[in-house]
Amino acid sequence: METKTYRQKFVKFILSYTFSLIFSVAILLYLFSIRNFLPLNEIGDFNWLNILVFTFLLSILIDSIITILIYLFLLFILKKEGSRELEILSIKWGILFTLGIQLVVLLNFFHILNLYWGFGILSIVIILLFII
Repeated sequence: METKTYRQKFVKFILSYTFSLIFSVAILLYLFSIRNFLPLNEIGDFNWLNILVFTFLLSILIDSIITILIYLFLLFILKKEGSRELEILSIKWGILFTLGIQLVVLLNFFHILNLYWGFGILSIVIILLFII
């Protein structure tokens, strides 16, 4: 039985997240080119299906970008050895950042919190998570 080398695992992880990034960008570009893909319908009510599809694809896009950046940062800048724990750590931080950004955008969408205040509070929470 042949085991995968360090390079093969690194490339597989990066390529899978790059594929999901390209896939979500391609679908979002296609949906933006359609005239019917609007957040409001003809009456003026929210079109929840379009909003949820956009939110889902945007969360995949943000998660892919952040996970790749965190993985590359840990791998090359901090000189950590690529392992399963490093991949899990980057996925966890990517999901945490994505949920935080989505929460700020959701609160701004319903006019509960301004984007500047939301990202300020999010950055303070993330800094506190690094400190604690």
